[in-house]
Formats: sequence, C-alpha cells, structure tokens
Amino acid sequence: MTISQAMLFVGAAILLTCIPIAGKYFRVLNTLLHEIGHVLASLLSGGGIHHVQLFWDTSGVAYTTHANRLAAIVTSLAGYPFASASAFFVAWASLNGYIGWLYYGLFMILAVSLVLWVRNWFGFLWLVAFFAGTAAIYMYASGAVQQAYMYVITAVLLVESVRSSWVIFYLSLISPQKAGDASALKRSTGISSRVWGLLFLIQALYFGIYLPGKLLAG
Repeated sequence: MTISQAMLFVGAAILLTCIPIAGKYFRVLNTLLHEIGHVLASLLSGGGIHHVQLFWDTSGVAYTTHANRLAAIVTSLAGYPFASASAFFVAWASLNGYIGWLYYGLFMILAVSLVLWVRNWFGFLWLVAFFAGTAAIYMYASGAVQQAYMYVITAVLLVESVRSSWVIFYLSLISPQKAGDASALKRSTGISSRVWGLLFLIQALYFGIYLPGKLLAG
C-alpha cells in the first residue's frame, strides 16, 4: 500500500466516524479494545472482572476488582495504550497481508466479549450486529472487498485511538475531575490528571501516527 492509498483510507475513516449512526457503529470497536485493556490488566495483576458495558455514545465501563493499589493503577492505565497498540498491530498485520488472520482474531474477540464480559443490552446487540456484519463480508464478499473492509477497520481504529486520547487530554485540561481514566489515576497516584492525559495523548500519537508512518515509509 502506498502512502497516498493509506491517506485515502484514513480520510474515509475520518468521514465515516463523523456519520451519526454508521460512525458510532464502527467507533465502538475502539471502545471495546479499550475496555479489554482494562480487563486483561486486572486479570494479569491478580484482580477480577465483573462485567463490561458498552454504550451508544461510544463510552464504556469495565467493572473490575484489584489485588492491591498498584494493580488498580495498572488497570486504570491500560485502556488507552492497549487500544492504541492494538490499532498499530492491526495496521501492521493489514500491511503485511494477514487479512484472513485479522478476521479470525476479530471474530474471537467479539465472541469472547459476548460470552464472558459484556453485560448490557446495547453492548450485546452491538456485538451481535458487528459480528454478523463482518461475518457476512467474510463469507460472501470478494477478496478485494474483504481487504478493503479490513483496511477501513484498521483506519478507524487508528483514527479513534488518537481521537479518544485527544479527548481525554482535552478533558484533563478543562475538567480534570471528569477526565475518565486520567482522573482515576490522579486519585490513585496523586499525579495531576493533566499529566496522565498528556501521556495518553503522546502514546496515541506514537502508535497511531508515528509507527504506522514508519511502516509505510519502510
């Protein structure tokens, strides 16, 4: 893929995510990855997971338990970096021709989330709809359409990983008590929400723009 083709998909993703219904339909995938980051961090640090909720406004909540204060900090920290790193991994796999494996991975993530974690009606319906829509493309569309669809998902994840981190950084500046994970980290560590918001934005720019740019340039 050339840089101009990549920019075309990114531009299409930006336009797509601005469409009221279809945009949110795709943007929730980034929310799911964000919440999975919290879930995995909690489980790997000795905690537990009650359930995850996904919402139409593209927000989400992971209800977790923590073994200790450090585990709580790690869990709060994990959401944005996991979503950003996942977006970059999907970009790497797409550019290296692993389209089929990305479909299998996406199906597995959606199925596991549906069976084990997501426990609200919107989240349930979104998972079923996204699984069904993606499965229909995988089973019935041509190879070119399958590839283009995965490129669009890749671009949406990259765009959303940066956009969501920018939003949390902006909220940390204007309303530091209502800045989501940045506010939770402030309560756990005493370090300003603005610092955490800035760190979230920096890592998103690294995974979402700098590394994909190097992939294309290389």
